[in-house]
Amino acid sequence: MKDTRATYSDFLNQNPKCGKDLEKSKHGQAIFKLLNEDRNIIAMVYTSKAGGPAIEAVALNVEAYFERHRPSDFDITKGQRRTVVGCMIKSILAPFGYVPLEPKTRRQKELSKTSNARYFSSGTCYEFKSGKGVTMKVVSKVEPIVTKGGMEDYML
Repeated sequence: MKDTRATYSDFLNQNPKCGKDLEKSKHGQAIFKLLNEDRNIIAMVYTSKAGGPAIEAVALNVEAYFERHRPSDFDITKGQRRTVVGCMIKSILAPFGYVPLEPKTRRQKELSKTSNARYFSSGTCYEFKSGKGVTMKVVSKVEPIVTKGGMEDYML
């Protein structure tokens, strides 16, 4: 099966207001790539299923990237760049069938105090809508562990 997740070009095409300066932004591309990793997509989907804003699942990862690199072209201390991260998330979740909640009054939600995010304080909540354009899915399953020993092999 072909991986049809969103690309950085998809994000730019879907969000022209995010700025032409992002086309060649290596830090913008790196943050998009970080958000588009399986573990982060899965975390955003599960946070969305639980009714929380998707950014809550990945805010610390984005903030850690920012702290490590301090990119002047992608300064998340500025509200516009935090909005760009939200647009990236919207593009990334779309192939999985996740769209912003409607009505708009239900869409934005504050992050929980336990998120420990420094720069992000709120984010968009998403809901699953099946239909055209849904090309990816998150699959969780339980499988037996094949072992050669006793119960100690099952202990965590």
